[in-house]
Amino acid sequence: MGGQGAGQPVLRRLGGAEARAERERLLDLHDKVYAGSGDPLAARASFAPFLDAWLTRPDFAAVVATAGPRLIGYAYGAPLSAGTGWWDGVSPRPDEAFVAEGSGRTFALSELLVDQAHRGTGLAERLHRALLDGRPERRVTLLAHAEHTRVVALYERWGYHPVGTCVP
Repeated sequence: MGGQGAGQPVLRRLGGAEARAERERLLDLHDKVYAGSGDPLAARASFAPFLDAWLTRPDFAAVVATAGPRLIGYAYGAPLSAGTGWWDGVSPRPDEAFVAEGSGRTFALSELLVDQAHRGTGLAERLHRALLDGRPERRVTLLAHAEHTRVVALYERWGYHPVGTCVP
């Protein structure tokens, strides 16, 4: 999963224990990417507990991108379990067959972010593919802010389609 030539970012898979060891670097990059966004949910005090909850989930998976010693991007998520609240609040409510979760049905992509200096290089897609390649789940879900139209368009190019709206 390494770089594809000189100067290419190196990708590395992490499980929960490895990602917990990288927690501060994950938070630091998140702070840098969302600095000045004005989004109260992006503040470290709000995001850190969210990250911690994901880091302790069974089957947590992450891929990080580094350029030399610097962390420049990451993607992470975990499979949804039966009884998940993931679909709560989605409007219009998908039918019960759609939201019923069980072993191996849906992988939830929680975060995908890339340092500003490395955007437009294909790194986000590399992270996305590296995280999902070989996953046993039959589908992937994620949340995207509708007002981030470029991000929504990117996800649609990757094959995602909206199933509803929700407010976290």
